[in-house]
Amino acid sequence: MLRPNNRPIINSCCILLLSTLVLASCRFDGNNMQWYESVPVSGWLADSPVRMEVLVSDTVGVYDVALRLRYTDDYPYSNLWLFVTTVAPDNTATVDTVNIRLADEYGRWFGSGIGASIQYEFLYRQAFRFDRSGLWHIAIQQGMQDLELEGITAVGIKVSAL
Repeated sequence: MLRPNNRPIINSCCILLLSTLVLASCRFDGNNMQWYESVPVSGWLADSPVRMEVLVSDTVGVYDVALRLRYTDDYPYSNLWLFVTTVAPDNTATVDTVNIRLADEYGRWFGSGIGASIQYEFLYRQAFRFDRSGLWHIAIQQGMQDLELEGITAVGIKVSAL
């Protein structure tokens, strides 16, 4: 039988145990990186790519690389053409043309958001392996016919270890 004066000790031990379990279940994953760059409010100029850098030290790991977009419901199209230029540390460059569907045939936006602001993530490279360590440069340029594209507010990238 428990004495009344032992209850605070038992309660403290239970709280400590629960706190330890909660903290142990949370972890920070340093292998996931993400960036956003804002686009001018006046519009994303066709000759103004968004530039990002990724410092790679692991050439063995496998990653998913996603393009991330923030846009408003004022965006006039249901898709977005992008030119993605990737420059490896040895200055080897690759250029990809990517067509991202942002809405279905009924005009309903993909992604999630509140009010007029929408966020969407597009899997660009699945199970990708960085073959060289060092600083990788990524430039994302809009490839639409508009010289100044309105409605896109930010462009980003997410690199997730698998």
